[in-house]
Amino acid sequence: MNTRFDMNAGIAGLAFLLTVSAGSELAKTEAQPTPVGETVSRERLSDEQLIKGLNDALRDARASKGSGAPAMWRLADDDTTIHLFGTVHLLRPGLEWRTGAINQAIEEAGTIVFETDTLSPKAQRAIAKEFVQRGMLSDGRTLKGILNKKEGAVVNTAFESVGVSLQRMNQVEPWMASVNLGVLKMMNDGHDPRAGVESVIATEAKAAGKSVVYLETLSQQTDAFDLLPEKEQINILYGTALLLDESPQLFDILVDEWADGDVEGIAKLVANPNGFGSTEATYQSFLVNRNAAWVPQIEAMLDEPGSVFIAVGAGHLAGKDSVITMLRDRGHKVEGPLTAEVD
Repeated sequence: MNTRFDMNAGIAGLAFLLTVSAGSELAKTEAQPTPVGETVSRERLSDEQLIKGLNDALRDARASKGSGAPAMWRLADDDTTIHLFGTVHLLRPGLEWRTGAINQAIEEAGTIVFETDTLSPKAQRAIAKEFVQRGMLSDGRTLKGILNKKEGAVVNTAFESVGVSLQRMNQVEPWMASVNLGVLKMMNDGHDPRAGVESVIATEAKAAGKSVVYLETLSQQTDAFDLLPEKEQINILYGTALLLDESPQLFDILVDEWADGDVEGIAKLVANPNGFGSTEATYQSFLVNRNAAWVPQIEAMLDEPGSVFIAVGAGHLAGKDSVITMLRDRGHKVEGPLTAEVD
């Protein structure tokens, strides 16, 4: 998760937070001695540039308008209909986002598709094995040792503001610290993963006996974070910490853009390689590579008759490298965005 709030990180990060809050061994780990020679300086945007980037991103997103309801697309052939719907993983309880068209598409679908499984008992075991273990520093270093003096001070202040000491995070890699910091802030501000779109739809799908499938494994999703160069991870963590107090405003605007069906605004915030908080490495890892891996799977769904409802983070369906764009570039007719007034 970076300062733009990566919309794909929330639930997996929350699962880690629940493991810690339950009193796992990770939460009890004591800090190790700081290795010598780890506090090196590294290039990044200045604090002033980061703040300006935030303000520019907010201005650009506000300048565009949507149709008034979350966007949905349709891909179909003679015997198959696929709806693609962009989601937000954490929402404030009570937010109305359902429309008649969305409800109908979910009701008619025999198969519901999500990014990855984070809710089943099997997924919880996988989270502990993949996401949590891979987020741990295993080479004798500590997070405090990796960060230079300025970075450590900014990150420490940010964690203290959400009620967690940096000491408690001292054994995790920078990307994991960033995910935890961002999700904690969102939850403290009233956002709830149980109100998130996937949680709501998954509950309904289970009750209706629908088939549920996933586009990637938790290990593949973790790759998007864990395989980033450490320099990129540290820069993401620093930016998240520096602008943590502004993140609720940024996320609220992102939710507003999503609820308004403003695909252009979403692209400016979370699906833009030149946007605030993004670098080519993070953009490719979080969005482009995963979109490219999903497209052939979606194409294969056209080979089976029936109706499918795909719900993935809204950032994957916006911008020049979106799943929608990739499908169209491969010759598919994708209708939309389809919108209707919220019921």
